[in-house]
Amino acid sequence: MLNATYYQSLGLGTVYDKVLNAQRLSFDDGMALFHCPDLTAVGALALFRRCQLHGDKTYYVVNRQVNYSNICVNGCRFCAFRRDEGSSGAFALSQDDIVARVREALRQTPGLDELHIVGGCHPKLRLAWFEELFAKIQSLAPDLPIKAFTPVEIAHFAKLEGITSREVLSRLKARGLVMMPGGGAEIFHEGLRAQLCPQKADSATWLRIAGEAHALGITTNCTMLFGHLESLEMRVDHLLRLRSQQDATGGFTCFIPLPFLQKNNNVVLPENRQGPVNGLDQLRTIAVSRLLLDNIAHIKAYWVMLGVKLAQTALWYGADDLDGTILEEHIGHMAGARSAQALSLTELTGMIQRSGFQPVRRNATFGQIASKEEVKEPEAPWLSQARLFTKAHNPFAETAEVAEAAHCVEAGQRLSRSQAEALYYQASLETLAHLAHALRLKKHPEAIVTYVGDRNINYSNVCVCGCRFCAFFRPPGDSEGYVITREEMRQKVEETLKLGGTQILLQGGHHPDLPLSWYEELLSWLHTNWPDLHIHAFSPPEIAYWSQKFALPVPEILKRLQSCGLASIPGGGAEILHNAVRAQVSPNKCSADTWLEVMRQAHKLGMRTTATMMFGHEEAPSHRLDHLFALRALQDETHGFTAFIPWTFQPENTRIHVPTLPAPAYLRLLAVSRLVLDNFDNIQASWVTMGPEIGQCALFYGANDYGSLMIEENVVAAAGVSFHMDRAQIHAVIRAAGYQPVQRTMDYRPVDPQPLV
Repeated sequence: MLNATYYQSLGLGTVYDKVLNAQRLSFDDGMALFHCPDLTAVGALALFRRCQLHGDKTYYVVNRQVNYSNICVNGCRFCAFRRDEGSSGAFALSQDDIVARVREALRQTPGLDELHIVGGCHPKLRLAWFEELFAKIQSLAPDLPIKAFTPVEIAHFAKLEGITSREVLSRLKARGLVMMPGGGAEIFHEGLRAQLCPQKADSATWLRIAGEAHALGITTNCTMLFGHLESLEMRVDHLLRLRSQQDATGGFTCFIPLPFLQKNNNVVLPENRQGPVNGLDQLRTIAVSRLLLDNIAHIKAYWVMLGVKLAQTALWYGADDLDGTILEEHIGHMAGARSAQALSLTELTGMIQRSGFQPVRRNATFGQIASKEEVKEPEAPWLSQARLFTKAHNPFAETAEVAEAAHCVEAGQRLSRSQAEALYYQASLETLAHLAHALRLKKHPEAIVTYVGDRNINYSNVCVCGCRFCAFFRPPGDSEGYVITREEMRQKVEETLKLGGTQILLQGGHHPDLPLSWYEELLSWLHTNWPDLHIHAFSPPEIAYWSQKFALPVPEILKRLQSCGLASIPGGGAEILHNAVRAQVSPNKCSADTWLEVMRQAHKLGMRTTATMMFGHEEAPSHRLDHLFALRALQDETHGFTAFIPWTFQPENTRIHVPTLPAPAYLRLLAVSRLVLDNFDNIQASWVTMGPEIGQCALFYGANDYGSLMIEENVVAAAGVSFHMDRAQIHAVIRAAGYQPVQRTMDYRPVDPQPLV
């Protein structure tokens, strides 16, 4: 368990005592937290502090952003947003443009609580222009709070007008400014600022203007841009300088750590920071910020730049605010943010509730406000399921049932059903991660993470099943139906081998017109032409369908396919191994018992297989546990499964209309899977559905394998999810997690030689 003894073993005993006794952390403490090898331990401390301050509340605002111009005199190297006047892509909104956006936002979003205005340091837009703009906005919406201008913009106005920054602030306050966002802080290290943004206000000026705003009664946020050229020492120094300013003037309401996004800028990153965004570093920075900034009430997980999934997870690592509905944002998206431009109120509150928190609406200055009648939503049907799970709570004070189950895991004993339920429903996310990762390290103490080089080839999308969750299939006779040709197959296989792949995953729909000989001939052709290619093909539902259609026993079907070159069977089509659920979502597909029986017969023939779970559609959480225990029982009997791969249902373009499960729900199930499936050697992360950042986090929730290179994938993509990574990116993500990437075969032997990156 996460306790004082464990923290002492990490060298964080003093930090643990300080946090639990509400004592201030030092610079050295901050560095120790950044260097701690166990992110979960750091996250648990931050969750403890977050729960002390806010319990299970997560704040949000109904807001509208307006970026008035990207024309800027500051040529910051990291900025993908700014343009020179007259250059391609430069823009400057007129007052009428901005007022029209505000009017439309008020129409779209009744009860707007915040107008957020920020832009570049435009050389020609004078202070009077903004005073006139504020007057027009106040005339349109007298009660709409205006949050606008970073300290950098205030310094620019002062220089442009030849007046003091305090005068600028006083004039803007008189026109309705109630709060300032905290942008432009970047990193408070003058040497690095000289490299990155030499024309921008220096750190002392930024802090002075923030203090002047506080003295005038204008509250502000504060930020840090991280993940570029700064050192960890610079991050800690930055946080402590904000803390000192807060001690002096007390006007910071929220701290917002902003991850550096790598596209469209002039910063050349060191090799260890290139590639996909490091989700673990972002979560750690949020957690350390919560612990060091003991005098700033709120920590924001800014979903625009973090992405929704990582922002949801950050709520378990110290963040208590998700920002708001936004409606339009340019600065982060021009730098490569993959998030949406906006979230509806229903989406925003739903993602908070499904992540294990209570949504609380706030205003621009973080005052809690009651939900306004016109934006109340009826209770969603998924909410009753969400209530089965624990809300965020002190991870050092778990229930007796959780403590008993955790002791069982740590003693190397098998979990009972009731113990699994206690962990799944009641344990904090950090407790689950701690237990699952410890078991993963016991099974795989070597510092490696494996992945397979393969390609998903879907030989046909024609299918008679008509599963409600499937966006890929087409019914017989549909104009979009296809059957792959040999030439198409040849091209795909040769490209796979050229890219260093070692296997193909071959699956398709239940085609009513293809004879068994078609599949046998395809396998023989593949095996003859590429004898070293591992053919991982045909899920249990396909084999069960052929058994019924051709009136042949499952063992005979398997033997015939095996003799033609079939090497192993993927675990697709499992969905949820509960017949009542299957009757709802896939009534024409094989039963749970049949799925298990096909796998049993394959194992008897010496074939290795994988097992999967697709969850988050119409099953209950208890059905997920039924699924895990059914797999564990069969593995006890046959020992034929090489790995378990869970992923969340993706509802877009399907006939099941439910919200996508949040990242914390995925991580919770993944961790419980590692704990229940004690006889499975390997657990795979699903970056294809969850994205590279959450896939990386999964390596600390029980997963030891990063899945597939996935040269091609069509089924999940048809449901609107399209994450892609090449080998170099996969290696970068794994290395950033502290592991050595190793390409493997289907049965988890290392590929020799390892392909070059």
